[in-house]
Amino acid sequence: MAEKFFLGGVTPSGFSTQLTELVCSRQYFTYILKGGAGTGKSSLMKKLADRFEQTENVTRYYCSSDPDSLDAVVLHSSKAVIVDGTAPHVFDPKYPGVCQKIVDLGFYWNDAMLKADREKIITACRLNKSLMSSAANCNKALGNICTDIYSCAGEFLDEHKLESFAERFCRKLFGRSRGNRGKQSIRQLSVMTRFGYMTLSETLENYLDIYLLDDSFFAASDAFIRIAAQQAQSRGYDVKLSPCLLFDGTVFEHLLIDEIGVAFVSADPLTKLSCKNAAKINMSRFYDKAKMQPHKKRLKTDSTLAAALINSSREMLDSAKLVHDEIESYYIKAMDFDALDRVCEDIAAQILAK
Repeated sequence: MAEKFFLGGVTPSGFSTQLTELVCSRQYFTYILKGGAGTGKSSLMKKLADRFEQTENVTRYYCSSDPDSLDAVVLHSSKAVIVDGTAPHVFDPKYPGVCQKIVDLGFYWNDAMLKADREKIITACRLNKSLMSSAANCNKALGNICTDIYSCAGEFLDEHKLESFAERFCRKLFGRSRGNRGKQSIRQLSVMTRFGYMTLSETLENYLDIYLLDDSFFAASDAFIRIAAQQAQSRGYDVKLSPCLLFDGTVFEHLLIDEIGVAFVSADPLTKLSCKNAAKINMSRFYDKAKMQPHKKRLKTDSTLAAALINSSREMLDSAKLVHDEIESYYIKAMDFDALDRVCEDIAAQILAK
């Protein structure tokens, strides 16, 4: 099974990723790639993913600011991780040499060529940092607006009705307990990107039964997913939860249960998901519409502001990508890519030898 997730994304508190636990574990050996933009980190990971995908399950983790670029690859049978260890997702070895290894791609660039473009590189890096900071501010404001929607609508959520429905639904779907408790892990399926708020829908192709939680206010779908995750775990199923990072990871958007091929995904003001062959669950039935009526204007204003902030964040991230491309151009012409190919082959050989 080939899976695609995001490595993480920007929250109101800064960049967040759940891969740190795997990178620092003793069960996997991690190759931490260091080097600037354009040094071939993503290309190297893509080559390794393509090579090993023929014989084992591979999970690809993409960059939230540029979903065309890989940030990490996990080879499950080989128990190996290859990850971009540069900012904003800085990784360093916890058990150097025995569980993690730094691969310095800066060793293969031409210092003299980079020094010739010194001022251009510095100017571009500073501009990129400024644009990314502006995008982070937009995301923080967007998170505040979404929190207001959640909080306002959540006051009028019929929790008893929702809980009763969710438990009946899960009892029918999951069946009896298997006598053990399932594990929980976090995977980032949706984040804010330069293309807007994006969900890696290709991963959903791995699931036979997809349930689309149609929710304009976040609160009902979050509550349903929490109940469904708890019910699945209590019956012995491992679950993957995908939080919305704009809420600082406190609100869940998606739930994946691999063993039975079931996925619950939210169609909310951010994701705006529309999945083919998905069974739609109308979450509006769990809100008291009469009590919400006096707050209709507030919620509509929030919705308008959210759409504007999504667009502003997208524009900032898109502008940052253009500057990032300029930075890459300086490093690409200074890199020895033949040497990089040899590094790729060397890593592959080490993984196969373990």
